[in-house]
Amino acid sequence: MKMRRACLVLLLIAGGVNLTYAQGKKSACQSPEYRQFDFWLGDWDVHSPDGPSVGHNLVTSEQDGCLLIEHWTSSTGVETGTSFNYYDVRDKKWHQLYLDNSGNAGDFPAMDGNLIDGKMVLVSDEKQSPVFRWTWYVLSPGKVRQMAEKSDDGQKTWKIIWDSVYVKGGTASPAKK
Repeated sequence: MKMRRACLVLLLIAGGVNLTYAQGKKSACQSPEYRQFDFWLGDWDVHSPDGPSVGHNLVTSEQDGCLLIEHWTSSTGVETGTSFNYYDVRDKKWHQLYLDNSGNAGDFPAMDGNLIDGKMVLVSDEKQSPVFRWTWYVLSPGKVRQMAEKSDDGQKTWKIIWDSVYVKGGTASPAKK
């Protein structure tokens, strides 16, 4: 019996299973830092600031709250994308990796950052040009603004390249029409 139990433990460890979690303990991703981006969770209709629908976004919490996954579909249903968003305790920053169906991963460089004054602000590598800055924040209950800016001059000036308002509801999804 002892030998069988020892083999099971070795198999679990070799397989990468977190024994603390497997024994029913709380997920490691429950501290307040991991909840900072939860305001973006939901099923969203996405609009330009002047009103027209630009798409649909479903943002889910996965891996026991350790990962936010964005599922984007443009209003035409042609462009789709997925982002992976997570808080890393090593550098104490949020990270995002976004990939879309264009096949050009370089269109959206990886970003990192933090919650600053109630706004999630993620910035691409500041040593590369251009530098991209994406900002998300709550406008009112059930409404979030997402804005992307680009700087070609070492962050002296910024140009808005994407501006949208997320409205909870999810009725703009081409799959739901």
